[in-house]
Amino acid sequence: MALSPASDSRFSHSRWVREISKILEKEVWIDIDIPVSIFRVPKTITAHKPEAYVPHIVGLGPYRHFQEELYEMERAKLATAARLQKQVFHSIEFKDLVHELNSLEYKVRACYHKYLDIDGETLTWVMAIDSMFLLEYLYLTVKKFEAPIPVVESSSSAHLLGPNGRTFSLDSIIGDVMLLENQIPIFFLKETLGVLGSSSKVSDEVLPSVLIDFCKIVSPIKDSNMEVVQPSEVWRHAHLLDLLYHLVTPKLKGDESGSRTERRESVNYESDEESSHSTGRISKILDNLIDMAPSNKFTAPIKSVIPMISNLVSTKKSSEKEKIALMEEIMIPTVTQLVDVGIQICPTNDGVRSIRFDVKERKFYLPIITLNNNSEVIMRNLVAYEASIESGPLVLVRYMELMHGIIDSPNDAMILRKSKVIINSLKNDEDAAELFNGVTKSIRLTTVPHIDKAIQDVNKYFNNVTRVRIYRRMKHTVYRSWKMLTVITVILLTLMMILQSFCSIYSCPRIFNTISSDDGNE
Repeated sequence: MALSPASDSRFSHSRWVREISKILEKEVWIDIDIPVSIFRVPKTITAHKPEAYVPHIVGLGPYRHFQEELYEMERAKLATAARLQKQVFHSIEFKDLVHELNSLEYKVRACYHKYLDIDGETLTWVMAIDSMFLLEYLYLTVKKFEAPIPVVESSSSAHLLGPNGRTFSLDSIIGDVMLLENQIPIFFLKETLGVLGSSSKVSDEVLPSVLIDFCKIVSPIKDSNMEVVQPSEVWRHAHLLDLLYHLVTPKLKGDESGSRTERRESVNYESDEESSHSTGRISKILDNLIDMAPSNKFTAPIKSVIPMISNLVSTKKSSEKEKIALMEEIMIPTVTQLVDVGIQICPTNDGVRSIRFDVKERKFYLPIITLNNNSEVIMRNLVAYEASIESGPLVLVRYMELMHGIIDSPNDAMILRKSKVIINSLKNDEDAAELFNGVTKSIRLTTVPHIDKAIQDVNKYFNNVTRVRIYRRMKHTVYRSWKMLTVITVILLTLMMILQSFCSIYSCPRIFNTISSDDGNE
């Protein structure tokens, strides 16, 4: 549990002192072995797309419960709590529920990374109300109306009514439920059901199956391992996002789990800057020579070459800038380029762990990913969570980098859609291509053995294709010789200008076609 006071004007220093004093007092000291699992997403991660990390309809838990712009859903949450207490759990009043759950205060606080500037009773009320709302929402979403928490199907939309009569569909808040900052500890959901008088079967069997089924529904990445996960495994996970993360992320072997930070491709900024100034100067010289050079049949061929040289200089300059801009992107050909050299893109149902390249069959295996209105939010928050808890290889980060590397255009996304690697429910392929952009920005780059091997195998095959080798050799030769071509062009053009000046004095009619019209008519 973080003990640093929050830095906002509403923070009460005296309250913080009281809370710390209680924790340090022997009589209230509790040995809590619960790791922090609900983090505030740092601004370095949210900067690219902040709206993907904050709730838009419903706030759950102490981080977001009191946001004014989310008060519209408070009516729905309170209606859920009141209905369940009156129609389902007759054995206990809501205030008694809060009293019973109050003993979990310090365990709840331990889950949150940021110090919670909220007193114990208020915290328990927030957690109890939000937990009952979340429990009913999960049951409704997985359509378990036969579950021991009986919910009348006709009420499935009524409890999502805002104060202005606005209705919210179940799908519309999936993204909010899966936000890192919106998570509710699983142990608190279990304890809530227990205090409400549910049977042990509800807490131990039904709740885990509901959580797993919900993860299957919302998971963008399809993995057959989800079908064999045991309900008892759910209790090892901190919250819903943590459960989904471990369902879609393969466990690395012991020799693969060490931290391996990938070094970014080095680019000599100093030499690039010098090259930029150099090419800029040469471009200006060429432009000036074009303006100064006379136009005739002898200098025309040289002048026609100058724009080509200038364009080559600009291309070289642009390519260097592009290299700097893309240095954090995985170096791998795009889907279009891979297909163009005969590589087949193949979908798999085995998740990220199935990424591989079969050299003999020329097949690149990628996991099936579903893209809809909630997919980007879920993937971004999974990546943010992974970056918060993992000190070793970041598997999802590496996967997202791979997808960003092979998708550069809507055409790449279209090929993946036709190959059934992407199940696209977005408006178009352009939206799908943009989804992977910037997800891993500001997150450290790491290596993941099986993904990196696939990348290396693909690159090795692609680079050994004959036409690719020829193209790269020609490109390399042209780039190496562009300075020489520029010098030669400048020398030739200068010589032509000198010759032109000489002939303007001593007359060279045959060379420059300067014979007078009168002479021509004779």
